[in-house]
Amino acid sequence: REDTGAFLCVSNRGAPEDTIKNGMRYALGEENRTADYIENLHFDDLFDEADEIFSDYWNAHRAVGATCDFGGAAQLVEKNITRDADYYTDDYYNFVEVNTFPVWKIVAFSILGVLVGGVTGFTLAMKLNPRFSRMVRSSQMLRPMTSSKMFRQSFGNLLEPGFVELDQKPPTEHPMAGTPDNRPFPKR
Repeated sequence: REDTGAFLCVSNRGAPEDTIKNGMRYALGEENRTADYIENLHFDDLFDEADEIFSDYWNAHRAVGATCDFGGAAQLVEKNITRDADYYTDDYYNFVEVNTFPVWKIVAFSILGVLVGGVTGFTLAMKLNPRFSRMVRSSQMLRPMTSSKMFRQSFGNLLEPGFVELDQKPPTEHPMAGTPDNRPFPKR
């Protein structure tokens, strides 16, 4: 568990100040740093500075076998991994939450989907199911709409295959059409 970062190397609060200072001199000397200032440190200031020096040295050298002892001046303590509410805040979740899809777009797309689906379904049912088509044509509810000229011109062939508008005349044959014996002109 030492290698996973579950421990801290801190000064031994029960050790004499001279032992703490000697451990600090050793750690600072190994890293070619000056140790003159530690003579002026006492009590909590000494322990706080020693915690930092011992922890820095041990973290930098534990992979090559350094221990957290420093002649009895330091000890390993388990990290307090109690987390507060800020630790569990997921920045990505907050980002996504802030940039949500607007509700009005969801409602608009839903309504549009229902309308397009309804019209498509109705049109297919009218085209593919003759019984449904007859029932719709005979219903009183759609009578004003289905009897309108515009509706009949637009959907007439869907409702009745071969539909011909009432005011249209069926196509007639050309007067010149026919067999040579059945010509409208007199023979010579």
